[in-house]
Amino acid sequence: MEATAEAVEHYRNSGSLAGFEDGVSRGISYEMTQALLGIAANSDGADITVEWDSSSPTEHLQPVHFEFRGSDAEPLSRAAVRLAEDKSSRMVTIIGRVHLLAKKDVGSPGVFGVEALTSGPVKKVRVRLADEEDYHEAIRAHEEDLALQVTGRLEKEGNLSWLYNATVIRTAGHVDDYALRVRSVEATQQLNLFAREEQPEHRQLPSGQADG
Repeated sequence: MEATAEAVEHYRNSGSLAGFEDGVSRGISYEMTQALLGIAANSDGADITVEWDSSSPTEHLQPVHFEFRGSDAEPLSRAAVRLAEDKSSRMVTIIGRVHLLAKKDVGSPGVFGVEALTSGPVKKVRVRLADEEDYHEAIRAHEEDLALQVTGRLEKEGNLSWLYNATVIRTAGHVDDYALRVRSVEATQQLNLFAREEQPEHRQLPSGQADG
């Protein structure tokens, strides 16, 4: 809260959103700016006071008071958009379980969610397809509990991850069977890793000398 208030004050003086970006390490986030925007927008001003629990170890701390103006809605709104942007957009491939099927408009490609069955950049992602025909394959995967492999451009919007311009590659068998295979492979990899770490270290002895 303090970092966000300082970023707002910096904007008042400079017209720059740099304070919001620099304050991310101190807790400034899309969710924080959205929450304060809801308080400040269309208001004559907003007062927020943080009081500490008297029974906590921080009882010596005094209440903290923050003030926001109605005009602060503009920088908070702009900062929220800036913080929601994903600057690391990249193409990824995900295999997972299909859920949250939705088709808003007739003839549109449709949107669905995928919960990844393997380790990767995200655990859950919403998929926006490039081709309407692929939506039928997503429906089949959902109805038959099949693991679905999709690829697309991964971007972050607020606290949601999206695959844009996505394409369905294939189904990969029943969800439970695929998950079992993944766990088996991961367990084997861990055993191999432990085995390599426990191998004794061999010393290179000078010529003519024997170890022991």
